[in-house]
Amino acid sequence: MTGCNCINIYGKNAVTDYTTIPTLARLALEYGTIQQDQFRQITALYDLGKKQDPVPDYADLLLGQGFATQYQVGLLQLIQEYHIIKHLGEKFGKIAIEKGFATKNDVRMALAHQKKEFRRAKIKKLIGDILVESGVITLKQKDAVLKEQEFLEHQGSQIYSRAYQAGSGLDQNKTDVPLSAYERQFLQIKALDQEFAAAVLEKRLASQRDVAIAKKVQEERFEATRPIKALGDIMVDLGILTMAQKQVVMTELDRSRQKETDSPSSHIQVTISADKTGASVIIAEQDPALTSIETLKQALASAGITHGIYPDAILQAHLETGDRKFTAAKTDCSTDLIHHTRAACFLDTDGTNTGQKRKGEPLMTQTTGPATYLKTDLFGEKSLKYRGTDFTFHCGGNARPAQNGLGVVAAKTGVPGLSLDRKLFIHPVIHVLEDADQRYGPLEPYADLSVSGVLFGAYPVTAGKISAKEIRGAHIEALGDIRSSIGITDTTIRSQGDIHARYLHNCRIETFGNIYVKNEIIDSVILCSGKLDAEQCRVISSRISAKKGIVLGGVGSIRTRSCTISAGSEHHITALSRSIQQKMYRIKESLDLLINKKKEQEQQEKKLFQKMVELKLFHDRAKYKKTILEKEWNKIDTKTASEKNISKLIKTFEQRVEKSISALKELNTEKKQRNAKILTLENEISSLRPKIEKQILSLQQTQVAFYEWARSQKNIPEITVFGKAFQGTQLKGVFGATVLAYDMENFSAVEREEKKRHTISVTPLE
Repeated sequence: MTGCNCINIYGKNAVTDYTTIPTLARLALEYGTIQQDQFRQITALYDLGKKQDPVPDYADLLLGQGFATQYQVGLLQLIQEYHIIKHLGEKFGKIAIEKGFATKNDVRMALAHQKKEFRRAKIKKLIGDILVESGVITLKQKDAVLKEQEFLEHQGSQIYSRAYQAGSGLDQNKTDVPLSAYERQFLQIKALDQEFAAAVLEKRLASQRDVAIAKKVQEERFEATRPIKALGDIMVDLGILTMAQKQVVMTELDRSRQKETDSPSSHIQVTISADKTGASVIIAEQDPALTSIETLKQALASAGITHGIYPDAILQAHLETGDRKFTAAKTDCSTDLIHHTRAACFLDTDGTNTGQKRKGEPLMTQTTGPATYLKTDLFGEKSLKYRGTDFTFHCGGNARPAQNGLGVVAAKTGVPGLSLDRKLFIHPVIHVLEDADQRYGPLEPYADLSVSGVLFGAYPVTAGKISAKEIRGAHIEALGDIRSSIGITDTTIRSQGDIHARYLHNCRIETFGNIYVKNEIIDSVILCSGKLDAEQCRVISSRISAKKGIVLGGVGSIRTRSCTISAGSEHHITALSRSIQQKMYRIKESLDLLINKKKEQEQQEKKLFQKMVELKLFHDRAKYKKTILEKEWNKIDTKTASEKNISKLIKTFEQRVEKSISALKELNTEKKQRNAKILTLENEISSLRPKIEKQILSLQQTQVAFYEWARSQKNIPEITVFGKAFQGTQLKGVFGATVLAYDMENFSAVEREEKKRHTISVTPLE
């Protein structure tokens, strides 16, 4: 009976004639959730599971096979419950008519009202309640009908149980498909194998003969009682496909199935900011990598968003890396504000200045204060905005606001610089004529560093430009270029400039600029928004993503894991976004901790107050009884032995009153202490909140500036390899991907769009 997802409505023994109630599978077919072949597969799987314990239900089978979403199954269950309630209502009405409690017209009108309520608000109203509310029958009559109906349902359940055990199906309309032992075992993976084989043939990763051989081997292995395997695993075992090729096909199949079966609103939540200039999405209960870019854009369109949507490359990078929450649309205010405030920046057009600025010299000025201007929001509507100097220019390291509040000046002498998030810096020049290690000590923040020896990772480095003989084990955040005449090893770098080195070993590099490497890149992760130019460089066991194209001298080797080379993608920006989100979370932790402590104190204070209320009631009752007893005692002139007990009761109530007063005083003292702690926490929260909100606003502005820069730059999904690339190397563009099935030399790989599909075209160099 689990296959029917039945509900108990009228009593614990209440069942109904389920052979007349459509199963979830039948409803899914009727409402277009599944096709006829999928219906046959689901019903066959259910028949196979009858002997299992517990017996699977249709909801689990529909979800497990990927034929329906949780939302769709919930709707089907709701419709099925309505059918059950309607059926029971008809039985109720029949008994009510037989007993003379209601007429046929009364029951017909009640059933029509029941249907109307379900259509209007999905309210499953019982027919008995409708007849009582309309005054047709009384509650007593309703109970009498229910009692007789319960008896009939109990008798029917025994007949149903015998029929169920005999093997009669729950769905009179289903087709009984006889299955062999082999087909029973293979039924669960049959559909997926067919899709997989079709995709492999379409991609020309294997021939028809290869697929036929794999299917034959799959069948023989099963008949020999060996562990059953999916067709993709068999083809990998036979060497027809590589593991990477199999994963690519499986991923694309999942994306395709997601587009067919999922509604955007079912698992994508769009949240719009209060000022209607930003929208974030939350992907719930599904793997974000299986959500297509089309599904995401449909969700944004359903929310009415028409302006400010980030480019497809940025959205695709978020989905590909599995981000479940990210900003999908934003209308930037910086250009309008810079124009209306007449901001002028005293640097060269590339954001730097070869000369120095002395302490107190202006870096940026504004001729007007806060601006009022019209700005188009996410919905394409122009509304009046009033903002201060947000999104124009801010103070960075070694810079301070001007005295008039309308500019930024140098706080010390040095070379000026402007970061991508519109912060003005001053970089004093420092020359280190030895190794920069623990003996040398920490380096001055935001300085332009020139190290004659090796820059070690004794201390974190925050700098402008960096030049060193070699860099080892460092953690660097730089605004300018980084140059190493030898190479960089075991280092993490975040930079806004170019990076030059002979080699990169075991490094993680994130930069907005270009990367130039002469010899080799080994065991490294590189994410850049510029170009990776390494014409003579060999890449081994590394993952590379460059927005503006990649040029390499060779990729991979026989003895190491395959490399992933991605051109044109926005993985650098999305990685920065995640790091900014983590910083926001850490900043909010201290405030959230105080808020949680305040909530705990408030809950304790409420409990104390409740105890005081209860104790006060007890005190008042005891005092009242004591007063009554005292009046009775005073009326009696001659005291008998039994009446003398009243005196004892009076004393008892006096003691209770005194104890309750004492307990109330203690609780009141504790309550005051709790209130004092709550007040202290409120003051701490009030003083901390503005600082945290300011820090978070700064990070949000930084994130917006990075995204707007990325929006303005061109994506170039082109990969050029002048040497040898080994089998298994994965080449990726923004949307498409391919895996080299054999070694190749001197070729280019370019992402192309053909018939709304993105593919990687690999061609030899001339």
